[in-house]
Amino acid sequence: MPAVSVRPDSHHSDLQHSDLHHPDSPIPALPQEPRPDKLGRDWHVLFTASAVSVLGDGAFVAALPLLAAGYTRDPRLISGLTVAGTLPWLVFSLQAGAIADRTESRRLSIRAQGWQLICVLAVGLLAMDRGAGWGLAALYVLAFALGMAAALAKSASQPLMTSVVPRDRLISANGQLYTAQSVAKDFVGPALGAALFALTPTLPFWADAVTFAASMLLIARLPRSGAPAVLPGAGRRSLRADVKEGLTWLAHHRLLRTTTMLSAAANFGSTMGAATLVLYVGTHHYGVLLSIAAIGGVIGGLMSRAAVARLGGRVVARVCSSVTPVAGIGIGLFGPNLFVVAGLLAVVSMSASLWNVAVVSQRQRLVPPHLLGRVSSAGIMVMWGMQPLGALAGGLIASGFGLAAPWVVGGSLRIVASVLAIRPLREWQD
Repeated sequence: MPAVSVRPDSHHSDLQHSDLHHPDSPIPALPQEPRPDKLGRDWHVLFTASAVSVLGDGAFVAALPLLAAGYTRDPRLISGLTVAGTLPWLVFSLQAGAIADRTESRRLSIRAQGWQLICVLAVGLLAMDRGAGWGLAALYVLAFALGMAAALAKSASQPLMTSVVPRDRLISANGQLYTAQSVAKDFVGPALGAALFALTPTLPFWADAVTFAASMLLIARLPRSGAPAVLPGAGRRSLRADVKEGLTWLAHHRLLRTTTMLSAAANFGSTMGAATLVLYVGTHHYGVLLSIAAIGGVIGGLMSRAAVARLGGRVVARVCSSVTPVAGIGIGLFGPNLFVVAGLLAVVSMSASLWNVAVVSQRQRLVPPHLLGRVSSAGIMVMWGMQPLGALAGGLIASGFGLAAPWVVGGSLRIVASVLAIRPLREWQD
C-alpha cells in the first residue's frame, strides 16, 4: 500500500488561528533540520515495508480480475468489482483522515494492514471453491472491506512519511517510493500474480497475505511516533468537526484544489477503461501487459527528482496532465493491439509517477502537519472517489459501445480538465 523523530507539538503552537482558515497564507517556517546525506534507518524500514506490501498488491490486482472472469464475462459485472473495491475512497476517506490525525501513525498502519491481511486470506479461501454460485457476490463484499482498510492505511501513510523524512528531502523520498511501487506493484507484482494464478488460483492471495504480514513486522520495528498533537479544544470536537476542518482547508487553497480536481479527472477517465481492460486485451495477456506497461512508471519514478529539480514541479505537472489524456485516447483508437496498448500504458504510467512525486511533495510541504491526514484524505476522497464512478461509467459505456469506447471518452474528459486548469497552475511556486 502506498504507505514513522515525530511531529513536535511546537510545530502546531506556532500556527496562528488565521492559518487554519486561510490556507493560502504563508506557513510558518519549520525548525531548520540538518540536511542528511542519507534518509536514515527509519526511512529505509518504512521504504522496505511499503515495497514488500505493494508487491503483494500487484499480484492481487492481477489475480482478482482473473478470478472474477471465471464467474462472468459481463463487463458490467467485472467493472462492478472495481466499483466495490474503490467505493470506500468515496464514502470513508474523510473519516479515515480524521482518525489518522487522532491516532499514532505506526499503530494505525499496523492495524489497517492486519485488516487487509484477513480480507486477502478470505479471498484465497474463496478461490479454493470457484464453482460457488455466491462467489462473485462474496468478492464484491471482500473488495469493499479491503478498500476500507486501504483508506485507513493510506491516511496513516502521509503523517508516517513526514515524521521520518525532513521536508527538504520529500521529493527525493517520494521519488524513491514511487519507483519502488512501480517496480513492485505494476511490474513484478502483476506478472507474479498472473503466473501464480495459472499454477493455482489461490497462490497469489496467499502471497499477498504473506507480504502484509512482513510489512506489519517491519513497521513494528519503527519507533513510536507518539500521540498526535492536540490543538486547544480538540478533545471536545467531534469527528465531523475534524473532517470539516480538513475539507475547508483544501477547498480554500486554490493550487491544491486544482491539482486535486485534475487527479480526480485523471482517475475517473483512466478507470473507465481500466475496469474492463482484462476483457479488452484478453485474460492470457493481462498480467504480462500490466508488467510491460509498468516500465514507464519505473522510468518516471527514477527521473522524477531530476525532472522536478530541472524543470520545476509546475512544468512537470502541466506536461503530465497534457500527455496522459492523449495516450488514453490512443489506447482506445489503436487497441487492442498489444504492443500499442502496452506502449501507451507505459506513457500513462510514467506520467502518473512524475505527477505523483511533484504533487504529493508539494502537498506535504504546504499543509500544516496537524492537518496533513485530514487534508490528504479529503483530497483522496475527491481523487480516488472518482474510481468507482469511472468504473461504473466505463462498464456501462463498454457494454453499449464496445470495450474501446471508455478509453476515448475518458481521455477526452481529461483534456477538458487540463485546459481548465492552465490558469490556476500558474500559482505553483517551486
